[in-house]
Order: sequence, then structure tokens, then C-alpha cells
Amino acid sequence: MLAVGIAVFQAASVFAEGPTDALRTTSQKVLQVLHNEDLQKPEHAQDRRQQLVSAVGERLSYEEMSKRSLGEQWAKMDTSQRQEFIDLFQMVLAKSYVSKIEGYGGEPIQYLSERLSQGCAEVRARIVSAKNELVLDFRLVDRAGQWLIYDVVADGISLISSYRGQFSRLMRFASYDGLLERLREKADLPMQARAD
Repeated sequence: MLAVGIAVFQAASVFAEGPTDALRTTSQKVLQVLHNEDLQKPEHAQDRRQQLVSAVGERLSYEEMSKRSLGEQWAKMDTSQRQEFIDLFQMVLAKSYVSKIEGYGGEPIQYLSERLSQGCAEVRARIVSAKNELVLDFRLVDRAGQWLIYDVVADGISLISSYRGQFSRLMRFASYDGLLERLREKADLPMQARAD
């Protein structure tokens, strides 16, 4: 039985993606969408954006990103409040990263290094274009055998730390409800949805 268990574990390990491979898989999906000639037509712009949101979204831990960006406020919230925040933050993030991805010129991503520590990983990558060089550190967490991004550090600036600073200032001057209203505005939710 022990031998069978070890064999199954080893077989699973062979097929489990490491953090760098997980990022490669996602970047390939994104490039497939970007290079799809049908989706480049103006009438398919919405479908293209949705496919980009889907490709990137399955590699992001919106819950972990939300928790880390809210800091102490997260502990004060109940399950439904947390879910509401995650949903809003997800919409804001999706809107932000899709606009950046659509401007991406398809330059190759060089994966430079990978560090693992207690269920977390950091993968350093570099994108070199004709105009500049961008170094990215992807921070990932292992969730049920899947490596999910919870932060991206671009040239030393953490996405989640930036949001945490913004959210902290908003809550200090306008309360948590003020933060939610600001997120609804950024997500372009119609007034009816905001009232709900």
C-alpha cells in the first residue's frame, strides 16, 4: 500500500505545475487571445476582453489579494462583506490589467528565477522591448495544488502595497463605505447596482 501511495504521489508530482510553469501556461493563453485574428476585429472587442479576463483571472487569487490589500479591516468583516469586497476588487483589477495587456506588444517574457518557501513562491521575470526593460516579481501562493498570484512587484513597486496605501487613506478620510463607493465607481457599476 505504501509503495502504491508513493507511486501515485510521484505521478501527481510529475503533472503538477510549478510556479514558473503555471505562469508560462497563463502567458501562452493570453498570447493566444491577443494573436487571434478574429478577436482583433472591432466587433469582437468585448469577447476578446472577456477571454483575457478569464485567462488571467484563473491565475489570480482575488481573495488573497483582497485580504492583503485591506490589512486590518479584513479581520473586522463577515463572510458576505468579504465576498462583496472581493467581487468589487476583482472588477477593478480586471479593468486595469486588461487595458495594460491590450497594450502589450508580445515581447518575450524571460523567466529568471524561482524561489519557494512554505507554500509560497516568487518568480522573477523580465520583459525587454525596444524602448525599455521591465523586471517583474510574481508572488504566488499554493491553493489546493494550484499556484495563484497574489501580488506583482514591478521594478520594486508592489501592486498590493500600492492598493493597501490607497485603501488605508480612503478609509481614514471617508470610511470603509466610502472605499466601497469608490470601488463601485472604478468598476463602472450602474447606479442601480451601487444602490443594491
